[in-house]
This record gives sequence, structure tokens and C-alpha cells, in this order.
Amino acid sequence: MNRYYLKGIIEEILYIWGDPIDIDDLSKIIFDAEKSEIRNALDEIMAERNEKSSGLLIKKYENKYQFTTRAEHEKYISNIVKKSDKKLSNSSLETLSIIAYKQPITRAEIDKIRGVKSQSTIDNLLDKKLIKENGRLDKIGKPIIYATTDLFLKYFNISTLDDLPKIDQEVLGEFDENQ
Repeated sequence: MNRYYLKGIIEEILYIWGDPIDIDDLSKIIFDAEKSEIRNALDEIMAERNEKSSGLLIKKYENKYQFTTRAEHEKYISNIVKKSDKKLSNSSLETLSIIAYKQPITRAEIDKIRGVKSQSTIDNLLDKKLIKENGRLDKIGKPIIYATTDLFLKYFNISTLDDLPKIDQEVLGEFDENQ
């Protein structure tokens, strides 16, 4: 398949799809191209759009790709797009940060760290799709374990969990000892 043709197809799919999409789904849609060809084409498109200061960029969230606008253009875009109330409460931010750094984690573990019940905050974060149920532990009661989602990465404009700010290991050690 012609490289330019493939890049055009990828851009069209990303535009129409809207949500982040991974290579596996792209390769099912573009069935006559190899995953490596698709990945290389995506890398080329991303580099070209960055180099040309294009208004639409392709952002990678873990292993998924999505069209996004440039952050520095927000002052113009905000005039035409109604913003939703994206602010998170302090308890939501606290719970979300615990989940992000300690995942997978149960509600009981979150409650122990916070010192208060967290069920309503967890429900709120699930509704906002910033966290997800990530299975159950194989112990009495089969507690649900929670983890962050791709939307969490998008919300905080990071590509992977490795981009989270580093926590001082001494502080983290003290934190673990208190549990």
C-alpha cells in the first residue's frame, strides 16, 4: 500500500473515530496493511504535524492514538466549544492520586490511606471514567480493584503513568510503613 494513501486513511479514521484507538483496532479496519506499517505511518504523521505547527495533532495515550488540538490554541477554541465543568473536588483528586500511584488498589486500601470512607468519591470517578474496575482480588469478599483509564491520561495531558511526578522514595517508604 502506498505510504501517502495509508497516512490519509489513518487520518480519516482518527477523525471519524473521535476516541483514542489502538493499533490492533486500526489494523482490523485497515486490513490490508501490516501493524508495523500503520505504526510507522502514525509516527510520520505525528512528526509532520508537529513540524508544520498543524492545528490538529495526534496524541498518544499509552498505546492509543487520537486527534487533539494544540494546548496553546485553547484561547481560540474555547470561544466556540462549550466547556464542561471539569473540576475535581479535593477528595476526588486525593483518591485519584492514590489510585494512580498505588494501582491496582481496593477501596479498603484507599479508605485506610485517606482515613475516611471513599465509596462515593470512587463512584464519582467511575462515572467520570477516570478510573475503572480492574478485576477482583482472590480473597474473602472478592474486593474490586481499581486502576486509572486512558481518559485519566488524557485529562491530565500525560502519555503514560511514567509521566506522573516522581514521589520521594523516603516519603513513600514512610507512607508504606504507616499502613
